Amino acid sequence: MQARSDSNVKIIDVSHYQGTIDWQKVHDDGVAGAFIKATDGIGVTDSAFRTNAVQAPAAGLRVGFYHYAHPEKNDAAAEARYFASVVAGYKADFPHVLDVEGQASKVPANKLTNWCVSYLNEVQRLTGHEAMIYTGASFAKTYLGKALGAWPLWVAHYGKDKPMDNDTWSEWAVFQYSASGTVRGIGGQVDMDAMELAFYNRYSGAVVLKPLSDKDTIKVVVNDVLAAYGRNVDGSVYAPLRQLGESLGATVAWDSATQKPYVNGMPVPQFIVLDGSAYVSVRAAAAFLGGKATWDGATQKVYIYYKK
Repeated sequence: MQARSDSNVKIIDVSHYQGTIDWQKVHDDGVAGAFIKATDGIGVTDSAFRTNAVQAPAAGLRVGFYHYAHPEKNDAAAEARYFASVVAGYKADFPHVLDVEGQASKVPANKLTNWCVSYLNEVQRLTGHEAMIYTGASFAKTYLGKALGAWPLWVAHYGKDKPMDNDTWSEWAVFQYSASGTVRGIGGQVDMDAMELAFYNRYSGAVVLKPLSDKDTIKVVVNDVLAAYGRNVDGSVYAPLRQLGESLGATVAWDSATQKPYVNGMPVPQFIVLDGSAYVSVRAAAAFLGGKATWDGATQKVYIYYKK
C-alpha cells in the first residue's frame, strides 16, 4: 500500500450523523468531493441522503454513494436491488461503494468474498455504473479474498500515513485516515479521506494529462503531481516545455524573432525542438525552479521537488 502524498485530493464521507451540512462552506474549505451514505441493508435509507445527494453537487463537489452491507443476514442480490432503487435518478461521479465491515465478520471469509462479488456485479448490472469497496485495513487483510481485487479499494486505517498491507490489493484509490476531522460547514467531526489524483481525475471529468507523442514515455512528476510526459534524448530526459509550464501555471511563449521559448518572460536554457515542439531538459527545469530532479529507474519517472 502506498502512503498519503501532497497530490491526494481532499474528500470526506458523510451520513445523517453529520446533521445539516452547509455544502458551500464545505466546498470553500477545499473539499473536492464526498461519499454520501445512501442505504443500510434492506429497507433503510439514510435520512440525509436525498438532501446531501442534491446539495453537495450543487455546491460544486463530486459525489459518490455508499451502501452499508449486512451479509450476515441478507442476500447480496436483495441488498443490491435496494441500493439501486434508492440511488436511481441521482447522479454519482465516483463508483458506487459497498461498505463491508462490522458484523460481516461473522460470515466465513470465502463466503463473504463471494457475497461481495455478487453484490458488486449486481449493482453494476442494475445501475450501469462502476462499483468499488470500502473496508478497514485489518478487515481487508483478514476477510476479503483476491477475487475482490478487480474492484478499487477505499480503505480505512486511522492515525496512519500508510495503511496496513493486505494480500488482495497492492494500492488504494481512497484512504480514510481519520474519523475526527473538522471541516467548515459541518458541526462536529467528520471522516477525512485522501483520494489518488488519477482516480479523482478519471471520475471527475477533469482533463487528464496525455503524452504529446508515443515517444514520450517518461513521467515527469513535480511536487508529487504528474506535470508532463518526456523522453530520453542522448541520456537526458526532455519534456515538452508548454505541457510542463502549463501544468505549473506558468505562461509559455515562443519568440519567432529569436527562435527561443520563454517562461513568464524569461528565456529558457537547454531546449531542443522535437517533432515541432520545444522540449526542455528536466534537470534545467528543476534548476530553473530552484529544485532538484531525481530519476527512478524502477518506475521510469523523474521527480522534481522545489519550494513554492
